[in-house]
Amino acid sequence: MKIIHIATDSKFIDHALPVFEKVFPNSNDVVVFTTKVPLEYTKLKPSRIEVKRRSYFFNKPKLSEDLYETYDLVIFHSLGPLTFPELKNISHDVATVWLGWGYDYYSDCLSELPLFLDKTRILNVGLNSNYFKSMAVNCFRKLVKVFQIRTKKVCAIEKISVFSPVLPEEYEMVKGSRAWKSFPEYASWNYGTLEDNFVRGFEGESVAGDSILIGNSATLTGNHVEAFDLLRKLKIKGRRVIVPLSYGDAKLTKKLINMGAEYFGRDFEPLIDFMPLEDYVEIIKKCGYVIMNHVRQQAVGNIVIMLYLGARVFVRRENPVYDFFWKSGVVLSTIQELEVNSDLLNQPLTQSERDSNREIISQYWSREKAYERTRELVKKALAMKTTRRSEAFSGSNQ
Repeated sequence: MKIIHIATDSKFIDHALPVFEKVFPNSNDVVVFTTKVPLEYTKLKPSRIEVKRRSYFFNKPKLSEDLYETYDLVIFHSLGPLTFPELKNISHDVATVWLGWGYDYYSDCLSELPLFLDKTRILNVGLNSNYFKSMAVNCFRKLVKVFQIRTKKVCAIEKISVFSPVLPEEYEMVKGSRAWKSFPEYASWNYGTLEDNFVRGFEGESVAGDSILIGNSATLTGNHVEAFDLLRKLKIKGRRVIVPLSYGDAKLTKKLINMGAEYFGRDFEPLIDFMPLEDYVEIIKKCGYVIMNHVRQQAVGNIVIMLYLGARVFVRRENPVYDFFWKSGVVLSTIQELEVNSDLLNQPLTQSERDSNREIISQYWSREKAYERTRELVKKALAMKTTRRSEAFSGSNQ
């Protein structure tokens, strides 16, 4: 078995590789595509680093077709502008896997979904000091996206054997987003395990405090403005409001820091520096309540950690995250419920609810479950390769 992992500079490949190596020892090579070196987020030593421009128009495959033919399986860790052009040099009968991250299908295949709430949409305009220039830039980006979607990326996705989005619910969303000539089969797979990544060093611990965690990053899709407004409307005082802003948009970070200080004064605690996971968990352990105001799937890792620790988590009802956890039996609340019942911010989960949530989370994100999913993922991808070879052979003899 020989597997090549096509990745970008991020922490996720560090979470994934140990799992694949455990299931398929000494079988994995990693190629990291980046716009700059040295790598900033990836800690492992990749087999190869390729520097490319972040361009939908001009990016070409870096690795040769002959190289890809030496591998049994090609795994794409997200399918963004640096990575999807590689599919041009991968023949249809080579098994391929797309491990989606969210940005790589929401920004393209699901781009028509409204992800910003009203005040956040207004804020987005305000962050662009030159409105008309911004409009011109946005028009150009839309033209680029049309070019990308209708030509290059659609063709790339249609060559994929297996697609694993973050949530099972998102598979049908992407599949139904357009008429595809062919579409990858579904497989379940997730980054990270509780034991190795999410709560390592905090096993068995619980939240202790009534602080409120809002969002996971300085991104507009977090709809922070509406979350801040809701807390002010509910007259939340004397409780810490913790907001992770260590990555994302710098202009938005500055705006949210100013807004948070105005709304919550000394109770506002923005997290603006990258920190080790153990330090981060130590801080958010103070949060008995979590508000994730995203319309789209985002921050699943943070939600998993907080559910394990016993927090009451609020998500938007229209977010596919809600359906996923609700179907799994997890106890969580919606932001729409909070809007009509402010007492929920004073009602911690019962011990029975905490225990049930932890049990469900522990089973789904366990190390052994990750190994099982990895075996099934590879098995399905290789089976698809065999099927496509048979179809190609049959077609050539008709």
